[in-house]
Amino acid sequence: MTTSVPLSGSYDYRLVILSVFIAVLASYAALDLSGRLAAARGRARLIWLCGGAIAMGVGIWAMHYIGMEAFYLPVPVLYEWPTVVLSLFAAILASAIALFTVSRPTMGRSRLMVGGIFMGSGIAAMHYIGMEAMRLPAMCTYSPWLVGLSVVLSIGISFVALHLTFALREHRTTASVRRIVCGLVVGLAISVMHYVGMAAVSFMPMPFMNASLTHTIDVSRFSVVSIAMVALFVLGIVFPTSIIDRRFSRQAERLATSQLQLQTIFDNMTEGIIVLDREGKTVLVNKAAQRLLLLPDDPDYAKVIEQFEGFSLDGEPLPPSQWPTVRALRGEFVQNFEMLYRRKSNGETGAREISTAPVTNTNGESGQVIVTYRDVTERRHMDEARNRLAAIVESSEDAIIGKSDTGVVTSWNKSAERLFGYSAAEIVGGSIKQLLPPGREHEEDDILQRIHQGETLEHFETVRAKKNGDLVHVSLTISPIRDTRGRITGVSNIARNITETKQMERQLQQSQKMEAIGQLTGGIAHDFNNLLAVMVGNLDLLERLVTGNEAALKRVHTAQKAAGRGADLTGRLLAFCSSVELKPSPNELHHSVQNMIELARALGPNVKITSHFEHSIPLVRVDAAGLENALLNLAVNARDAMPKGGTLTITTQRCTLDASYPPVQTGELTAGDYACVSISDTGTGMSKEILAHVFEPFFTTKPRGKGTGLGLAMVYGFAKQSGGTVRIYSEPGLGTTVSLYLPLAEGQPVPPSASPALSTARLTGKALVVDDELDLLEIATTYLDQMGYATLRADNGPNALEIAEQNRDIDLIVTDIIMPGGMNGVEFAEKVRQYLPHVKLIYCSGFPANALTEPGLPQVDCPLLQKPYLRAEFGAMVAAVMEGR
Repeated sequence: MTTSVPLSGSYDYRLVILSVFIAVLASYAALDLSGRLAAARGRARLIWLCGGAIAMGVGIWAMHYIGMEAFYLPVPVLYEWPTVVLSLFAAILASAIALFTVSRPTMGRSRLMVGGIFMGSGIAAMHYIGMEAMRLPAMCTYSPWLVGLSVVLSIGISFVALHLTFALREHRTTASVRRIVCGLVVGLAISVMHYVGMAAVSFMPMPFMNASLTHTIDVSRFSVVSIAMVALFVLGIVFPTSIIDRRFSRQAERLATSQLQLQTIFDNMTEGIIVLDREGKTVLVNKAAQRLLLLPDDPDYAKVIEQFEGFSLDGEPLPPSQWPTVRALRGEFVQNFEMLYRRKSNGETGAREISTAPVTNTNGESGQVIVTYRDVTERRHMDEARNRLAAIVESSEDAIIGKSDTGVVTSWNKSAERLFGYSAAEIVGGSIKQLLPPGREHEEDDILQRIHQGETLEHFETVRAKKNGDLVHVSLTISPIRDTRGRITGVSNIARNITETKQMERQLQQSQKMEAIGQLTGGIAHDFNNLLAVMVGNLDLLERLVTGNEAALKRVHTAQKAAGRGADLTGRLLAFCSSVELKPSPNELHHSVQNMIELARALGPNVKITSHFEHSIPLVRVDAAGLENALLNLAVNARDAMPKGGTLTITTQRCTLDASYPPVQTGELTAGDYACVSISDTGTGMSKEILAHVFEPFFTTKPRGKGTGLGLAMVYGFAKQSGGTVRIYSEPGLGTTVSLYLPLAEGQPVPPSASPALSTARLTGKALVVDDELDLLEIATTYLDQMGYATLRADNGPNALEIAEQNRDIDLIVTDIIMPGGMNGVEFAEKVRQYLPHVKLIYCSGFPANALTEPGLPQVDCPLLQKPYLRAEFGAMVAAVMEGR
């Protein structure tokens, strides 16, 4: 009997939970398998697709049947197993479609839509095919809208599942919280779709089974458990298999990446690399080695060696048995061995740096040899060019200094050491401003500013300070140093010592100035002489016309005296400018000097006259009257410089002037023998500023009305006209020495065949030069340097004493006597002897030895070298002192 009331069923929630768990597990497996499938290639891809589809399909199918068995009906339920198998196939097919879709390289809208429809339709088909496999005494009726909803849910879930799976694959996410959450969402969604489908069916009871029972089976509780266990087993295989595959894939990927990187590095190295076995056969060779050695793709290294000739760095032939590669094959290994080569085929030459090393296996055994080649031809050329440039820089007479664009010294050649006194170790890394004297610090800032603007400074003349504080005149050429991009990275500074040139320029300028003044004075004197001649003539005529007129005669005589004084004045002017006609003849110098001394005795009782003559002096060629007049002028000036009395010292000597003497260098004199007469006083002396003008006409330091300023000018003119010159030396408060150099009567001075050589009595030792005249300090130091001495210098007594205390190995001291600083040369020598008793001493002074014996002047007890001294005189004095003569 049939009833119209549907069968009422119930759910076993334990099986419901089991079905949901299997759905979640299957979803998570699908997410994991998608990544493995996308990473696989070739046959492995097909295996992962098939295996993944089976695992996922079995999971979804098992969830479906466990979910169906969770629904209990009060009637017996059988299943037609062919239809059950068909539903399993539908699940596997849907899973295959899903995995294939997400494994593609890209996921477009159309692909997502097609894949979602096929996957959702497959899952829905699996569900309803499974429902058709049921055999029970009831009729199944379906709710159309619930069936439609289940299909829509199935397709929607498929869309979401495919999108999430592809997204997770793109993020390369491993078993993380994100993947678990996604698997949970998709699994729950599939379960919801299943149970919506179950809700869509109603079972109307019937008195008989709804179909044939030929291929039916009864699903017991044991069968449900078996299905669950099989599904869990299949899914359980998926996870460890995926994990193991992922780990091996990562290792293989890292290995492949590492091999690719090594191969890329190997092929792109600039050094040539060859790996040889013990028989010399090539195992590996990179592109650089093929390029350097012109190797074929499969080279025979023994034949390669035959193509070259090897040489050592000094050009000696190097037999193949001594080549690094051959030595390495014998068991020897070398590092950075440089050799020259020549290719026999075309004569190409170059340089290679070769290193060899053994290649060992895991047991530490060496079975191969790795050989690296580096082309160092260009580097050797650069090194040779750099060495040549360095040699040029070091041998240059100019100081060549490198510095940064901020003024920090970076290089310092030997000439810079000699010029400034600093060693390279002392100044490299420090500021160039160490060389700037006080008051010139702004120069470096101005120079660097111009350098930064790209300017080059040429022949910039300035003053720099040495290590000992002495100033030196230099000519600078400063230019920017640029890198390959044209950026200024440093500064080149070339300094040339022009101190001696400046000194000669000053002397030449003084000579030219005196010559110009002489020409001007001569012109004025000649014109004035003509006027005086007219005056004197007219006064003579007027004297005759006013005879008997005493008043008129008195005025005429006064005018005649004034004219006489004017004539005397013009005579002096003409004598200065060498316009007075002298009558030089051979004369005995001492006779003229003695005549002057007799006249000088009338200078006053407070003036003491002493003399020292060198009687070997031959006759001099001068105008005797002019000489006596000049000497008398000098004696009168000396008397005026000693208002309270003093000593007048007259000395004569014969001297040889060589090419190093300043008047000879400026062309004022020619080298040769001369007679020198010097007149010294112990008067007030003169400063350097006054000495620069003493020979100028009308220049005088006497009060107004006490002198004409023509005395020394006349002496200068007489000496020049006589073929000689005048030199003057003075110390404020100590006196003055004026020396006349006069030509000998044996003929015009003839340059000697060779300049007297400096003594080489001692070529080693240390000497200290002390003088407040920087030019003379430089000259004396140069003489001693050329004789082989290591020289020190100081410009006053206290500084010299400090240097001597710091250098107890000084052998010789050459010191000026009259110096500033509160300590003269004799006092300095006395203090030095207290701790250097065996040091040799030479005094220098512009005063003759006789003049230095007077009260008020230091008393010398060592050899005296009179300024200005000559090169030969200086060398002879040093040799005599050092040899103990």
